[in-house]
Amino acid sequence: MTKKINGLMTKEVRIYGENACLAVFKKRPQDIIQVFLTKELMKRFPQITKYCVLNKKAYHLVERAELESMTKATHHEDICMLIKKAAGRSLENFLSLKPETALIIALENVSNPHNIGAILRNAAHFGATAILVADIKTAESASALRTSEGGSEFVEIFEATDFKKALALLTKNKFQIVSTSSHAKASLYDLKWEKKVVILFGEEATGLTPELLKAGTSIKIPGTDNVESLNVSVASAVILSDYYQKVKQNEINPRFK
Repeated sequence: MTKKINGLMTKEVRIYGENACLAVFKKRPQDIIQVFLTKELMKRFPQITKYCVLNKKAYHLVERAELESMTKATHHEDICMLIKKAAGRSLENFLSLKPETALIIALENVSNPHNIGAILRNAAHFGATAILVADIKTAESASALRTSEGGSEFVEIFEATDFKKALALLTKNKFQIVSTSSHAKASLYDLKWEKKVVILFGEEATGLTPELLKAGTSIKIPGTDNVESLNVSVASAVILSDYYQKVKQNEINPRFK
C-alpha cells in the first residue's frame, strides 16, 4: 500500500511478531507509522508506546482477536505495526560500489515465505550480506518477516527475475559461485571460501535446475544419507555456519556496508 505522508508518497508495509517489530523499533523507529498491540505486550515493552506518545505516532490497544483479523494469522504475538518500507537497492547498484567482501544467498524457485523468513534469520545470525530472490514480494511478506524474527532488518533483499543474467553479472564481478545438491561429490567441509561468494539453493523437492547446478562449485552437506536432503532453511544454516567459522572468525567481514 502506498500513502502520502508529510507530502511524500510512502510505501507502507504491515509487519507482526514480537521480534520482527522490536527489530524495527530498535533500528529505525522513525519509520513506524502506527502500532497495534495488546495491553499485555504494552506492559512488557512500555518504551514502544512512550516513543509513540513523544513522537506523535498513533498506537492502539486491541484485543488478540482483532490482531488475528488484522494480520490474518494466529502467530501475531500481540503486536502489529504499519511501517515505512525500508529503502532498497538493486543488485546492479550494490555491485557498482565494488564491495571487497560479500556473501549473497541466491534462492532459485524457493517460494515458501516461512522458508525464506527462516533463511533471512540464518543470514542475519551468520552475517550474510543479502538474499537474491525471483519475487521480492514473497521475501517482504508479513509472514516471511515474522519468521525472520527481525533478521530482515540486517540483510538486504535483491530481486532477479533472470537468475542466469544475475549470475553472469556476479561472475563478472569476481564472485565465487557455490551450488548446493545432496547428490554432489564434494563436501562442504572441504570447500575453501573466497571473500566474495554466492551460494545457490534450489526448491526443496527438485533442487537447483541443471543449468544453475553447473554454474559453480557444487557441494553437499555430508550426513548419513538416511534422508534425501535437509529442509532448505536448515541446509542454509549448516552452510552459513561453515562460512562463519572459516571466514568470519578469521576477521574477514562478509557484510558490505
